Amino acid sequence: MFRWLRLIATATIILCMIGLGVIAGLFLVANSGWIPVKIPPWLEGLFGNRPHDVWLPALIAGWLASAVLLAAVVLWSMFYVWRRRQYESLIGRLEKELAKLRNLPFTEPAPLEDLPAELPNVQAARVMKALEDDEALDAR
Repeated sequence: MFRWLRLIATATIILCMIGLGVIAGLFLVANSGWIPVKIPPWLEGLFGNRPHDVWLPALIAGWLASAVLLAAVVLWSMFYVWRRRQYESLIGRLEKELAKLRNLPFTEPAPLEDLPAELPNVQAARVMKALEDDEALDAR
């Protein structure tokens, strides 16, 4: 399902860009004159106080390029934040798994079949029996 959504979104973006290019191209061809641009007061020190003639297609192309660049930066930053959150989530899950594996002997003791086989010791059994008998006598 996500593949179809990605395909549809990509096709929509490509068709929109083609459409914008055609519209901008036709608009620029129809308005290919020179226009006077007045410099704002805060930029007069850099460019002077006189109006500058600017070719209208270049001005519109600059505006369009800056808008596209701004949109690309915003989309890239959103994608970057999304991927970074995915990576941080993955690292968190791996750290939890690693901590669980490190503490495995304390949280889950080894099953009995993994322990070495013990042979019964007759002498130890006699000592334990004697200790139990002494405790039973002391309790009375």
